[in-house]
Amino acid sequence: MSKHLKWALGAILTSLPVILLIWAVIGHRTEARSQEKDKEDQPIQTPSRVSVQNGETLVTLDAATQARMGLTLATLQAFSTREQLRSLALILPAEDLVSLRDAYVVAHVRLEKARINVDVSRKEYERLNYLYQNDQNTSLKALEAAQAALYSNQADADSGERELALQESLAQQRWGKVVAGWLANGLPNLQRLLDQRDFLVQVTLPPEEGSAAQAASLQMPNEGLVRATLVSSFPRLDPRIQGISFLYLTKSHPGLAPGTNLVAHLSVGQVMKGVVVPEAAVVWWQGKAWVYQQTSPEGFVRREVRTDTPVENGWFVSTGFSVGDKIVVGGAQMLFSEEFRSQAPTAVEK
Repeated sequence: MSKHLKWALGAILTSLPVILLIWAVIGHRTEARSQEKDKEDQPIQTPSRVSVQNGETLVTLDAATQARMGLTLATLQAFSTREQLRSLALILPAEDLVSLRDAYVVAHVRLEKARINVDVSRKEYERLNYLYQNDQNTSLKALEAAQAALYSNQADADSGERELALQESLAQQRWGKVVAGWLANGLPNLQRLLDQRDFLVQVTLPPEEGSAAQAASLQMPNEGLVRATLVSSFPRLDPRIQGISFLYLTKSHPGLAPGTNLVAHLSVGQVMKGVVVPEAAVVWWQGKAWVYQQTSPEGFVRREVRTDTPVENGWFVSTGFSVGDKIVVGGAQMLFSEEFRSQAPTAVEK
């Protein structure tokens, strides 16, 4: 073996460990970078805030998260009400009131004119009769003409009274005594109806219900409730059902218009005791009402609320909730979003 060949072979053998070490370092760095890239591609796993306990969904939030969401609580108070009766309700048009009011005004004006004529003609007849009876300074013919005018004007007044009574009777037959009084006297209640600031509502009860409640809750198309107060009995029937009709008055609200069919809730049964769940606490999902009840300082359980007994500003419930329970009235929608966001599967890009 030549001297040069031995030298080259020795150099290779001497450099081999260094070369292997370099390749090892490069391979280690490449593997580390690959692992880091894999970690970056993986989604960040955060502990779930949602769990299921005893068949109920529990959302767990610390105090800082609750404050950031703006959660506010309300304590349920004792409440009593009567059993609710559901009935059909119809918003009535006011055009008929306009025509009745016009006819009444015309009849009233005619009667007043006839009464004035009677008063004038009576005075003239009395004057001529006095002259005729004392000194014959007037003729019998003039006295008889004055008497005829008095009789004629009196007949007009009698006719006017009958016409006015007829208009009053017609208004009572169509709307009841209370509204007929509004028509006759031109009260502000009537003007509010004509301006559609108020609406009259026909509520029909089953035949076995002899009387109506002083107030009713009308179920709006948007699930809200509006209050209506009793006016009087209503002499007309609802052709859809056989029953006793009553007239209620409610203020104008978006979604209300003449001809609108609604459901009325009336408290007419036995007294029930329970609590009222505020409307602000309710979250609607899948056609049902839900609220979040606080079960611990950091725990909130979603529970269903029955809505078959509406009351003012909420719903009365006699089971499922108790006096002293705390429910979320501010930020319930945020809790709902947090619940379903935490349950949603995380998408991993490939």
